[in-house]
Amino acid sequence: GRLQGAKRAAAERGELRFPLPVGYVYDDEGECVIDPDAEVQAAIRDVFAAFAAGGSAFQVVAAFVGRRFPLRAYGGAWAGQLRWGKLTHSRALGVLRNPCYAGAYVYGRYSTRRRVQPDGTVRTGIKLLPREQWPIVLPDHHEGYWTWAEYVAAEAKLKANCTHDRARPAREGLALCQGIMFCGSCGRPMTTRYHRHGQAAYGCSSSRADHEATPTCRSIRADVVDDAVAGLLLSTLSPGQVERALATADEVSGRHARSHRAAELAVERAQYDADRAERAFSAVEPENRMVARTLEARWEARLAALDQARAALAAAREARPALPDRTARQALAADLPGLWHDPDTKDRDRKR
Repeated sequence: GRLQGAKRAAAERGELRFPLPVGYVYDDEGECVIDPDAEVQAAIRDVFAAFAAGGSAFQVVAAFVGRRFPLRAYGGAWAGQLRWGKLTHSRALGVLRNPCYAGAYVYGRYSTRRRVQPDGTVRTGIKLLPREQWPIVLPDHHEGYWTWAEYVAAEAKLKANCTHDRARPAREGLALCQGIMFCGSCGRPMTTRYHRHGQAAYGCSSSRADHEATPTCRSIRADVVDDAVAGLLLSTLSPGQVERALATADEVSGRHARSHRAAELAVERAQYDADRAERAFSAVEPENRMVARTLEARWEARLAALDQARAALAAAREARPALPDRTARQALAADLPGLWHDPDTKDRDRKR
């Protein structure tokens, strides 16, 4: 109808307003701008930095363990207000998959479908459309937290993470080739099994009970394969790959710096809330005891939150590793075999 036509025309101009994701606000002129709150900005930017380092939403969530993440609610008592809570996997995916963070204005990401159930009732469902089917996409509509090219690459990466036949993010465990081994007889993936004494083995996933396994399908000790793969890898590393290894060390240092900065911003916010509660308590008339008791309890709660934020900042400082400077790291990179076999090198880093 005429109303839908007007909405679409406004969307084609990028003027149709809708609730913005956390990290964005509308300014006085109605333009979409990055939230001026420094703590909110840092949290959103750290999501993309963690994804660039880990390559999966699970790694983003792992990077936010012990940290809080902002959420702006719409509707109800919390309408439009900023809340802080735990970063869940679904929320991390929601941020990574939202084109708004890439500076794009998108209209029509979802379609509504109605289906008649066997009992005659009609149910309405919402489906996320593929990017190729979005009717209106206006790139460079506003300032983004990352580029459109990075968003498209992340979309492909997230899609690849959902399959079983492509490279997966590095996993925990001692086995170096976990998740990338295939049986040379039947071509099926080889699973990793850990025995009680800690030794790992790769075994063909073909089911012998279902007669899917070939006579030559077998299992093999993981250390035999891993040593051969590690030796081949170290013998073929190029200078460019060494430089990427140094960049990884820089990323580790940057990740801890971002965590430390987030803790500092949390202390600043908690200090502001405590000072504000103190001013409110000091301004109340002493005779108004009911209000005074309420404001005093609120002030004490803000002070407790400030103590928690300071404790989190101290913990972030202690968790920050004492990495050598870049010159020392270059010297370590020159001795890759020594770095590879160093007890402090984590299995996950070897896999990456």
